[in-house]
Amino acid sequence: MTPEQLYRDYYGLVYGFLLSLSGDRHLSEELAGETFHRAIRHFDRYDGSCKLSTWLCTIARNLLVSEHRRRRRQAPLEDALSLYSPSVEEVVIDRDTAERILALARGLPEEKRQVFLLRVWGHSFREIGEALGKSETWARVTFFRVKQEILERLEGSK
Repeated sequence: MTPEQLYRDYYGLVYGFLLSLSGDRHLSEELAGETFHRAIRHFDRYDGSCKLSTWLCTIARNLLVSEHRRRRRQAPLEDALSLYSPSVEEVVIDRDTAERILALARGLPEEKRQVFLLRVWGHSFREIGEALGKSETWARVTFFRVKQEILERLEGSK
């Protein structure tokens, strides 16, 4: 199969797959192009143990995951470099609120505290579930409940 034929036959599938995962047309176009660039460059690694479309979508998914990780790492840097300069009052209020939230989190049972802190530190629900030997859904539900509990306690302590 020529690179042109590969691209022509599978571009729509790969683009649609990425679009369904990301919801971002521009990003999906970029990553679909990069998917075919990598697939053509490393076609010798395709061993035929799965469908070609599955192999291409795996490359695309891995590129999307990498892009999300890159953006997550870049976001704090962009925040720090932004032109927004908080007032002293805002810094004190934010620091006070953060200290109250951490104090409330310290009072949680161990498993709930781990879920909350791992999520706050930027881990995905899948990663949290794997780390704690539970499912992604369990991590998502547990975090939501812990967050609600902390917010209620925070509101009650005002």
